Amino acid sequence: MTNLEMLADERQRIKTDERKLLGALSEVRSKLDTTRTELQASRKTRDELNETVRALKKTRDNLRDKAKQNITKLKILQKTAPKLLQSVTAEHELQQLEWQVQTAPLGKEEEKRLMIKIRALETQVNAAKKINRLRDEVTKANQEADELHAKVQELAEESQKHHEEIVILSERFEALKIKQEDVRKSLNQLRGEYKDADEQYQVVRKSIDLAEKMSQRQKEETHKQNLKEAAKKKLSQGAKLSLHELSALYEEEE
Repeated sequence: MTNLEMLADERQRIKTDERKLLGALSEVRSKLDTTRTELQASRKTRDELNETVRALKKTRDNLRDKAKQNITKLKILQKTAPKLLQSVTAEHELQQLEWQVQTAPLGKEEEKRLMIKIRALETQVNAAKKINRLRDEVTKANQEADELHAKVQELAEESQKHHEEIVILSERFEALKIKQEDVRKSLNQLRGEYKDADEQYQVVRKSIDLAEKMSQRQKEETHKQNLKEAAKKKLSQGAKLSLHELSALYEEEE
């Protein structure tokens, strides 16, 4: 195999390797784009979940604060308000007294006495109702807070999963960037090798072309010289010359 053929093979090998590297580069870029899209989607989902968690925590804490405030009010009321059994009795007695005032004929003093007792009973009954209402509100607030807390934990776990996925995708993304850079470096190096091989190829090619032209010219000169010699010989013998032989003689005379 000639030097030119070896250089041609080297150029072809480099071109083949270049196509492989370009394919690898395209594949890496495609994976980078896919990973980037997945990474952006996971970050968006995680951030939205975290925002929801913050809002739910705020609502949960507000409910618990409200429950604590109502518990404080409840304790204060329970110190002065009647017990549950007493409040039921007071409400029953209140209804009876109100009915008596409305239906029975009463003297002024008796009516006044009953009205004072009714107002006292109303105070007891209202306090008892307020206690029951506060208890219901505390129970409801705590129940809603517990439900929100469970939801917060659920969303926090989901957010953590997305965060872990983001870490994995980020590592993959950075690894792909490094691989992409390595492929680019290899590609640039290979193109440098091709440039060197191509320059050598062109030098050898031109050298061969020049040698072939010189060889051809030498052959043509030798052929002309042989024609001249043959023409001279024929001319000395009085033989008829061909057009090529005549042309060769004319060129010599010129």
